[in-house]
Amino acid sequence: MPRPPRLLAVLLAVSGCSGLQDCGARPPASPSRPATAPVAASSASPDQAALAAAAPYAKSWWVLLHSSATPGEGDEALEALKRTGLPVEPRRLSTTPFRDLRPCLEAVVARTFMSRAEALDFQARLREAGVVADVKYAGPLQAGREVACRAGEQAQRALIEGPRRREAPRFVESHVGRTFMLLAGSQESRVLEPVDVRRGVWMAPAPDDPSGLFSPGERVDVYGARGLLQGGCAVKGFAWINRGVPALDYLLREPPPESPGCGRAWAFAELDCAVPPEEWGFALPSGTPAPVFFTASEAPAELVNTHESALRGSPRFVESRSEALLQAERVGEKLKVEVRSFSYNSGEWRVLFSVARLRVGEGHSLCGMDYDQQVTRAVVMQPGAAARVLPLDDLSGDTVVGVMDLEGDGRMELLLRDSWPAPWVRLVREDGTEVAGAVVENCDSGC
Repeated sequence: MPRPPRLLAVLLAVSGCSGLQDCGARPPASPSRPATAPVAASSASPDQAALAAAAPYAKSWWVLLHSSATPGEGDEALEALKRTGLPVEPRRLSTTPFRDLRPCLEAVVARTFMSRAEALDFQARLREAGVVADVKYAGPLQAGREVACRAGEQAQRALIEGPRRREAPRFVESHVGRTFMLLAGSQESRVLEPVDVRRGVWMAPAPDDPSGLFSPGERVDVYGARGLLQGGCAVKGFAWINRGVPALDYLLREPPPESPGCGRAWAFAELDCAVPPEEWGFALPSGTPAPVFFTASEAPAELVNTHESALRGSPRFVESRSEALLQAERVGEKLKVEVRSFSYNSGEWRVLFSVARLRVGEGHSLCGMDYDQQVTRAVVMQPGAAARVLPLDDLSGDTVVGVMDLEGDGRMELLLRDSWPAPWVRLVREDGTEVAGAVVENCDSGC
């Protein structure tokens, strides 16, 4: 299902042997795959150029050594590959142009094949030679993903800088039984140590808050989707933490890696209170007026019917349904349309969400195999005023976990949470403006 592009953790620039170019010397081309990518015409747009360069690798099976949002990684895997003596064609490929791969990553590929059987056979040969590799299907090309990555890169920079106001909401996470409040991202590499057996979380103490906004002893109140979780939590110190999700090869390496396998270090303030690990709470400085939290509730049937009818008549629904019907005809499947509604209320105020899900086949659009799209319509109803439809074209109703009035101004904020293309949480205003956000980088390339 398409997700808001601003949350993609993106770093597109590559160094060393980069883009769709070969990595060092290689043997003669295998008949399974052309050795070089075609050169796009100079007049092509960046997206068109990327698609043209990626075309030889579309609908192929990749024997994947490493993938990361940080370009230029994976040199150890390439050295190990070279020592095998097997006929390899190592390349660094951007995953972005390929529909069935997680976008915005650089993949280090040993070879590509047109059949899954060939790829699995080569994976087995690498395993016998002591090299861990994964097999991924790239799928067809898909336009527009490059633009989404560039938008995500801008959003990532904003997250790294962090909120510049002390009173801004900041998300809270739990790691190894400790509670941390997100401050900002590191602009440089940090020496970190693993703090769990799986080496999924790496940490190092920080002398102070790099944003300069918090000091030890200052207190914050931590809220969840439904209200206060912990009040008066004191800042007890600061830490750099990397909790990125690495590619599969990282988890299987022997001996275990000595540095994180994905993402960057982020600055956190450690708090002296406990928050349930499953909660992505957010903190406000103690003394800040508490938000008004809306409670999940059932809306009257007449109201639901009215707004579900409005959803079915909306331009986005009509367009999505037309696309789905074409896909259904193409693959010989039936189109399934499901519409549901849910609401939140506080007194006489209500926010109603109507969500349409359009599916063809099994609906595995996470990997692009079938058509699986959704359209969400959100409406705010308040006493003495006309209902207002929120202008959130990219909103997915599946991600809504809470509704609140953060500042007591009669305008709603939505708490959103999802896991694709990376675990993320956002607090957004009615117009989609982000109030706070957090993302856990994910470097596994997907399908």
